[in-house]
Amino acid sequence: MSENYKIGSYEISTKAYYEALQNLGVSSDENLKKLDVNGDKKLTEDELMALDLQEEETANNTTATTNNMSVDEKIAQIEEAYEEKLLAMYEQLDQLRDERLQIYNKIGASPDLETYKSYIQQANSITEQMNGVNDSIVSLMMTAENQITNLKASASLVSADGTYNVSTSNVTPLSNANVNFNFTENLSARQQSELSQFKANWEQNKSRYQSVSAQTGVPAELIAAIHWREASGSFNARLHDGGSLSGYSSWEAAAVNALTENSYGNISMNDITTWYDFAERYNGLGYRNKGVSSPYVWAGTTNYTSGKYVADGVYDAGYVDQQLGVAVMLKALLG
Repeated sequence: MSENYKIGSYEISTKAYYEALQNLGVSSDENLKKLDVNGDKKLTEDELMALDLQEEETANNTTATTNNMSVDEKIAQIEEAYEEKLLAMYEQLDQLRDERLQIYNKIGASPDLETYKSYIQQANSITEQMNGVNDSIVSLMMTAENQITNLKASASLVSADGTYNVSTSNVTPLSNANVNFNFTENLSARQQSELSQFKANWEQNKSRYQSVSAQTGVPAELIAAIHWREASGSFNARLHDGGSLSGYSSWEAAAVNALTENSYGNISMNDITTWYDFAERYNGLGYRNKGVSSPYVWAGTTNYTSGKYVADGVYDAGYVDQQLGVAVMLKALLG
């Protein structure tokens, strides 16, 4: 039986967006009415993705004050408004991850089959909770990033290190790539939703990926796909592993370092398989060493069935990765 999620007199379509709205403090019918495009008091995913969070956060500011603020001041206001909520979500995610790791550590010492099954069920339950928090984080971060990107675009800003609006004339045209994809998508409902979010992120931030591509020779689309796997498209997290940008002057500077600090193979613009190989090596060859398809590349396709490292050194052969694989994301942009 499916659960019903309601805020005020409005029915919310999914648990993830119900939790996102709760985390953002959206609780009044007046605010929710703005999202109800159909006027049916049922908020669908598409309607919720259109939420203008900046309006909610700055509703008490006067129009005159906003108009008198510089672009940098407006960006700082957006970042401040979201930082506390994001930190709380990340803390919740870290706590859940620690709880799951403790359970996985117990699995190997299970005295009997029933206890083993119980541990697996507990771990799966925590994983579902983590997926919900991740969805909330993605929704929140994308909205903030889109607002900041639009502000910068409207002001025709160029960053201090010259990484915005750079020429990409030295990047080989992607039309030269071999895009005969040798797989079929096999997407869950969650992955289908996430793919729409990924494509929106690409359209909003294409120039940032192209600037890193110009400096590294790695195709912009591949950088975007890796960024989504590592940090759900957040420009507040480094490309290496989704961690803090501390120590780097910008997301772009961190991304260039991440893509060039080690050798991940040569990319041919005429062979899409070299892009997959680069992504797999970037993530690590643990799956290849086990003789299974890497979910980092193939999750959401017919080339992947199951198996995932659910924690450092802990491999679960039955676990199905619900993130998007790099191959699916590349096909969405190039296919």
